Amino acid sequence: MVKAHTKICEVLAEARVDFVFGIPGGSAMRVFDSLSRYADRVRPILVRHEQAASVMADMYGRLTGRPGVVLGQGAFIGTNAIFGTLEAHLAGSPMVVLADTTEGGDFSLNPRNASGWGHYGAFDLRGLFSGITKFSVLAATPKEAVLGLQMAIKHATTGRHGPTAVIMRQAAIAGELDPDKPPRVHSTEHWLQGDSTMPAVAELISAIELLKAAERPVIIAGNGVHAAKAYDELAAMAELLGSPVATTYNGKSAFPEDHPLALGMMGRYGQPVANSVIQEADTILVVGSRLAPNDTNSELLIDSDRQTLIQIDIEPRNAGWSYPVAVSLIGDAKAVLKQLLQTGGEGLQRNDRQAAARLEERKRAENYFENAALHSSAVPIMPQRLVKDLNEALDPETIVTLDAGSNRVWMAHYYRTRAPGTLFVPGGLAGMGWGAPAAVGAKLVHPDRPVVSVSGDGGFSMSVHVIATAVQYDLPVVFVVMNNSALSMIATGDLGGDSPAAFNDTDFAAVARGFGAEGLRVENPAEIQDAVREAVKKGRPTVVDVITDGAEGLHSISSGATVG
Repeated sequence: MVKAHTKICEVLAEARVDFVFGIPGGSAMRVFDSLSRYADRVRPILVRHEQAASVMADMYGRLTGRPGVVLGQGAFIGTNAIFGTLEAHLAGSPMVVLADTTEGGDFSLNPRNASGWGHYGAFDLRGLFSGITKFSVLAATPKEAVLGLQMAIKHATTGRHGPTAVIMRQAAIAGELDPDKPPRVHSTEHWLQGDSTMPAVAELISAIELLKAAERPVIIAGNGVHAAKAYDELAAMAELLGSPVATTYNGKSAFPEDHPLALGMMGRYGQPVANSVIQEADTILVVGSRLAPNDTNSELLIDSDRQTLIQIDIEPRNAGWSYPVAVSLIGDAKAVLKQLLQTGGEGLQRNDRQAAARLEERKRAENYFENAALHSSAVPIMPQRLVKDLNEALDPETIVTLDAGSNRVWMAHYYRTRAPGTLFVPGGLAGMGWGAPAAVGAKLVHPDRPVVSVSGDGGFSMSVHVIATAVQYDLPVVFVVMNNSALSMIATGDLGGDSPAAFNDTDFAAVARGFGAEGLRVENPAEIQDAVREAVKKGRPTVVDVITDGAEGLHSISSGATVG
């Protein structure tokens, strides 16, 4: 016989889960206590708020392909951790939510108890999570908890990745089970077989023939490239076809934006050249994107009546969801691209030697990653200038996480990624407060790489407590704050209306020092690069609080990228 909470930790270790993010409380404390026996394999990360735990788990899942795990007391996991779970659901990140029902012993039907298993007078935790997870289970017994966790891990990492939830009664966590009695508990490795879905040969041949016949092919790369880590295969396909590559917002950094074939990000706030080249294409190869309205300028960029679309996606329902497609290739982006390359071979190669030169000339003409404001010496600092200096000060391999708000638009439009898999965004729920905890999660996964979050003062205020977590675990994350003491998109009228948007000035550098971190405040654009380089070299959590111009709106980007 073995305690359920001990077996739960063993399952996590077998699934190669490195970290568990959360706050001890209720019956979930027993799992936290048991993790001490697995500390060399599964490390508990104590956060200051369950929302941060859910975002860290989301980021862990994106970077590793293994489920990020959130653990805590049900009532607060079911409220605070919904934020990151919903982002993971919409963005396709593998995650497992573990929560107790926080009931009072044997009298869980008594209305005085805060049980989360859905009876009258209480709340329904499984009901809360069922609408935003791929799989959810309410475990009443120890064996249901352990087997439910194994199933949750399988569902989180099968097909299109996503979050799952295991809600556990007190008895399910504290009780004992016999793994050898039916239903038997087998090793978790048997639940981790991966995906074998691949397109039929006939579909591959059809796609190859369409690509061979294309005169003006273009590739659109989405978040599915990140999920599959299909960076090399994407580059090989682009170079074989001689095809320009645009990325969606979620797909930014799937293809380095300094590559000769790169078009940068497409869509409402994308590069004008990306939008115009897509419009003119006769054949579009879509890799890991459902072509959301923001990416296609609400259907202004793509016309499936005159353009041929080939769509690669691991989720069959995504193919042909937004636009009719000529061929859908269902499977993991990395595997499908490999198949196309192997099957098509040299027959896919286009021999237009002047194509790259023409594209480079066109990019210069359409101001590819260029604008006078990038070089502005104005005070307060123009946000465009901050982005330009970040690009020049940071190593190409730096992992950058963005937040919601105008800060992410400036970064998405002007920050030029130079290595694949280096920029990540809250592109599902797109909520404020995501960037900073995501950076902490990224640093745990990649301790040897620089990690920088970029937030506005509004979003950073929502998650400022993650500085304390970074200090506690000695994680030298750099938190860059575009501080204009306002909710920019509202204050500048980018969202319309006349809502209140002004904040009191906050010295986030001083706040950082109060948490035991380093803090730098920058008010002169000439000081940006030195401050950023200093922050990276410090080897300690550091906030770089940059005072930016609050009057600068996004009209210059959106008008420049809008096509009709």
